[in-house]
Amino acid sequence: MIDIEISKKVFNEVYIPHLDSDKKYRFEHIYGGAGSGKSVFVAQKKVYQHLRDVGRKTLVVRKVGKTSRHSTFAEIRSVIGTWDCEKLFKINKSDLEITNYVNRNQFIFTGLDDVEKLKSIHGITDVWIEEAAEITREDFQQLNLRLRGIGPIPKQITFTYNPISALSWIKADFHDAEVDNGIILKTTYKHNRFLDEEYIGVIEDLKNKDPIYYQIYALGNWGVLGNLVFTNYEVESFDIKDENGNFLFEKVFNGIDWGFNDPSALVRIGLRDSELYVFDGLYAKGLTNTELIDEAENVITRGDLLTADSSEPARIKEWRKKGFNVRSAKKGKDSVRFGIDFIRRHRIHIHPSMQEFINEIQGYVYKKDKDGNTLEEPLDFKNHYMDAMRYALEELSYERKLRFG
Repeated sequence: MIDIEISKKVFNEVYIPHLDSDKKYRFEHIYGGAGSGKSVFVAQKKVYQHLRDVGRKTLVVRKVGKTSRHSTFAEIRSVIGTWDCEKLFKINKSDLEITNYVNRNQFIFTGLDDVEKLKSIHGITDVWIEEAAEITREDFQQLNLRLRGIGPIPKQITFTYNPISALSWIKADFHDAEVDNGIILKTTYKHNRFLDEEYIGVIEDLKNKDPIYYQIYALGNWGVLGNLVFTNYEVESFDIKDENGNFLFEKVFNGIDWGFNDPSALVRIGLRDSELYVFDGLYAKGLTNTELIDEAENVITRGDLLTADSSEPARIKEWRKKGFNVRSAKKGKDSVRFGIDFIRRHRIHIHPSMQEFINEIQGYVYKKDKDGNTLEEPLDFKNHYMDAMRYALEELSYERKLRFG
């Protein structure tokens, strides 16, 4: 073990018994409501293990590999920085790998969409599946088969997720069935002593906006969402450019919703034969405006028209100074309703690589009043990509309105 002192005060108390759960259980499920700190804890646990043990090789996966950079990779790096351990780790940002200089323990981050990389990884001792509700039973079975061999490090797969759908295979296989070598911990925002009062207010206010959302995202109970805003979509692979690198769309639209504690979301949408194709984007929290600009340059060019959330004019001004063609979106309930109505009239094709977008659209619902009646206003929660989509298509929607009335 590396000679470093880590106080248990850095952990939420409910999670401390799980620091050594791998000694007893192959499968560890940490699930529950939003703001419970479950992903932060698992990142802490994994760094703690990599400092304590010798011979660890941790595979950290999500359904889509590109979502790892701003989620699990960022979480592990944050813990390393917070614990002042940067000097002990080599961080490879391009390959998404982190190696301990002293004991050679290694983190490898990838997605289940990168089959070739998964095939090339050997000697895995433990696996963390973040947003496990995204993956299929078959995905899990493949990971479980790869975690084999005898060694000093106990083999364990850790799942972290929100109980979004009571129809999930995870509920059927692990919650409703007897699992001898598994442990399940359910937590909510009430277990997270590091949560700020503003976010606690956001979570508790769900009680007044949608009872099912409150049960799932506040109390961490299994449920099935109703009153979905969009059902006119399908997730499928499609060609984006031709052999010469030209877009296979009549036009491409770009929108961005600002965030920091909440994610910033930048989306690119193509138009072809009056149908919409969501094909690229950026989804990340904790980025300053300058950092967000740097990341955005990997997604769009400075000449692309980008329609932005108008609530932060200073951010728009900074983007313009950097040479980006940014304009402010229209605001107000009428613009939201109009934008949604326009999008609902078009078929939406979502590329499988846009997993965060898929997560949002599957959970984007209308509000309910205190009597349970559905309102025309969508619930303002986990809707960053949904807002960005509306901003992106604002030019098209108002153009069609002027043309056809």
